[in-house]
Amino acid sequence: MNFLLDPRTIEAESFHRVEAALAPYRHRFTKEELEVVKRVIHATGDVSLVEELFFRPGAVAAGIEAVSKGTKLICDVEMVAAGVRNRYPGPVKVAVSLPGAAELADKDGVTRSLAGMRLLKGELAGSLVAVGNAPTALLGVLEAYREGIRPALVVGVPVGLVGAAEAKEALWFTDLPAVVLGGTRGGSPVAAAVVNALVSLAQGELQEG
Repeated sequence: MNFLLDPRTIEAESFHRVEAALAPYRHRFTKEELEVVKRVIHATGDVSLVEELFFRPGAVAAGIEAVSKGTKLICDVEMVAAGVRNRYPGPVKVAVSLPGAAELADKDGVTRSLAGMRLLKGELAGSLVAVGNAPTALLGVLEAYREGIRPALVVGVPVGLVGAAEAKEALWFTDLPAVVLGGTRGGSPVAAAVVNALVSLAQGELQEG
């Protein structure tokens, strides 16, 4: 069996296969949305995710604008931040690692990711928020939303069997600009892929297909 070894050839062939697999779904997405979808599939190797990936109208445009301005990125966990830090042009904060998050979590009997989002409530307005691991972090964003706080974009793709699907559904039924992966699947690689796709779009690196 022959394996491809050159990284550029591997990447080109990978995107070629993603393009082919997504051909039946192209009508569902705008050109910019499709770039995000391609990055998610490329990052996960799971074409079936396209069935549950949804964009509120104008969400990708809002994300591109936020990235172009160097807007603050707030992530739920370090793994999401690690996947974007080398490319993201603005400051990056991580809810779960925020000073005081562990203490507040113990005090309130909640997860550190939720405690961190509560501590960051004053910074959520106008920020780009990416939640890939902790459904409770997304609940923290929704708490802030109910108080009138509006992020520029919420990437809501946390993975989990407890609360993930419900938290993402709740996000979808707000009027926030949002990218949502329905159901229990998701994860930090998905969140990072969405953000990196927005960076590519903002920097004019859109892949033609």
